[in-house]
Amino acid sequence: MPDLRFILIDDNEIDLFFHDKLLRYQGLSKTIIPFNGAQAALEFLASELELPEVAETMILLDIQMPEMDGFDFLRHFERFPARVRNKCHVLMVSSSLDFGDISRANANALVVRLLKKPLNVKDLREIISTLFPDGLP
Repeated sequence: MPDLRFILIDDNEIDLFFHDKLLRYQGLSKTIIPFNGAQAALEFLASELELPEVAETMILLDIQMPEMDGFDFLRHFERFPARVRNKCHVLMVSSSLDFGDISRANANALVVRLLKKPLNVKDLREIISTLFPDGLP
């Protein structure tokens, strides 16, 4: 079965470490790419624009980050070509879910779901099976 790539975007090193270990330990992915800022993640994704094919990717995107928050990331990411956006499934994550964040995340077509930290493996497995009911392509 092909590996589902995860891109982790969070300014908190502890959350990055925890989410990386959780995904690996639970067997959800062997390909996990952490970024401690949204700009670095955008640059990485932009470097893949010339590739003939983009890997199926789950993006775990923190909402609250300095310099560029999760919603700023989405504003930049929505300008990427559809062939890239369609392969990247964005899950926004936050330690404090306020009504404003919930509303903004739910209103954004790029966001699959908003999850509360710490991540719940059951929720991740459910989302993956919903996105890929027949398994990864």
